[in-house]
Amino acid sequence: MFKKSIVIFFLFTNFSFATEVWNSEEGLKRLSRSQFKNDFYKLVNFFQPQINPIYCGAASSVMILNAFNYGKIASQKNSEIISPTDGTVIPYPLYLQSAFFNEKTDKIKKLSVVQFKEKNAEGNYDPGMVIGDLQKVLAQVYKTKSRLTYATKNDEESVTKFRKLIKKVFVDNNHFVISNIDRKVLEQKGSGHFMPIVAYDEETDSVLALDPATHKMMWFWVELPKLYAAMNTKDGEAYRGYLVVID
Repeated sequence: MFKKSIVIFFLFTNFSFATEVWNSEEGLKRLSRSQFKNDFYKLVNFFQPQINPIYCGAASSVMILNAFNYGKIASQKNSEIISPTDGTVIPYPLYLQSAFFNEKTDKIKKLSVVQFKEKNAEGNYDPGMVIGDLQKVLAQVYKTKSRLTYATKNDEESVTKFRKLIKKVFVDNNHFVISNIDRKVLEQKGSGHFMPIVAYDEETDSVLALDPATHKMMWFWVELPKLYAAMNTKDGEAYRGYLVVID
């Protein structure tokens, strides 16, 4: 009976050995003592949960675009409200997920394909984006620089390089990191996913993910080698990896 109860507990909880909820007692300890958390404070004010199951890349991107451009953003299409009484325009100067894709991004990947509404040129359903597509959208449409690293190897050298990089990024003001993972490696439901990572705790060698998929789970801490293993997976023919987005 005791063994059966244990099995039922694991089947009907969201508990994961791979991650720690960000605002648990342990999660808050990590954030408090972290010396590498500037990106958390830069992005948390602009956090947006993804507006549908496919828009994790769009949600991650608009958080960063808003952080970089706050105070300089023109209202996007259909975001303003016009008063019916006197014609006063109430602007909404933020980037929106609903306006992230447009005729310009269609040249990189058609929105109807991204949204799972039609097949691609090869006759296959191909919803969402690969990390290379996301970099092209940010560069060609939003004129934002970035450095893309494909996680083609999961060895000590690659993990060490990534750790050194994020420690530098998380203390400055003009870089952010978007991680592209396979959730299954983190023992989570789902598959391919984009999310900003925003803090690093040396004591536990873990990073904080500002996960936009709050319909599934809260933000979480994950051991850095485990996160890298989740990036060292393939999305179609190409590997996943990480984008360093530069102001």
